[in-house]
Amino acid sequence: GAINPETHESQHRERPIMCKSDYEGSGVNKHLRHGQQPEGIQLVHGEPMFEPFWAAGFSFARGHFVVQVPYDQFLPWVFQGEEISIALRAFTHGYDFYAPERSVCFHMYAIKENKEKRKKVKLFWENSKEYTGVMMHSMKRLNGI
Repeated sequence: GAINPETHESQHRERPIMCKSDYEGSGVNKHLRHGQQPEGIQLVHGEPMFEPFWAAGFSFARGHFVVQVPYDQFLPWVFQGEEISIALRAFTHGYDFYAPERSVCFHMYAIKENKEKRKKVKLFWENSKEYTGVMMHSMKRLNGI
């Protein structure tokens, strides 16, 4: 894991960038998804580095970003793909993305005492049966972008 479960300190010293994106799924559910982060020697030091993708879990910008590039209201029930949609539209509006030199925050997933608590957390897709077909239309729109 990225976090030491005892000290809660980062175990990674690499720059947090997303890469190795590829299509996942098939048919109407096929979507572009970010892959793993590279782990290796950093070539750029002392400054942020251009990042090819936008990350919903770690994004900071001035308020005009959400005015110029809001979440697409016609993409309900899209969990895998909203980052690609935002990135494409933001780039065409002149925004660039940067990654900090080192990771400064992490997701603390289910480890030790958190495992049972994590199982009780409601997940995004738990209510998807109530909205049959909506995700299919959203994915068609997303793949069309």
